[in-house]
Amino acid sequence: MSLRRVCPAPERLAYLPELSRYRFYELFDAKGVYGWGALAEASDNLEVHLELCRFGPRVARSLQNDAAWLRQEAARLGKTHVLALRADATVPDPRWPKFTRLMGFTGQAVVQVARMEAEN
Repeated sequence: MSLRRVCPAPERLAYLPELSRYRFYELFDAKGVYGWGALAEASDNLEVHLELCRFGPRVARSLQNDAAWLRQEAARLGKTHVLALRADATVPDPRWPKFTRLMGFTGQAVVQVARMEAEN
């Protein structure tokens, strides 16, 4: 297993709303840290957020092991799905479907979100 729980939230995941909902993890291999993850329970899903600082064949293999752990963790918590989310302020990343399929995810979809500032 290539992850360990960390607290407080890693800087790269501090943008998430309601940080208290999440469990945070540092992802590592023999060469050191390759990213950070956040998990939150949501209805029948286990929600996962991932930030990588490096990628390559070794990291891809580690992520596949992490994905197997995610499936087990979701089942342990009584969840039916693991939901991977990606946010980008510009355009969808064309690599996302291939990357998520490599980890065992299916049913990729584009979600658009808009934000409006509240009146002061």
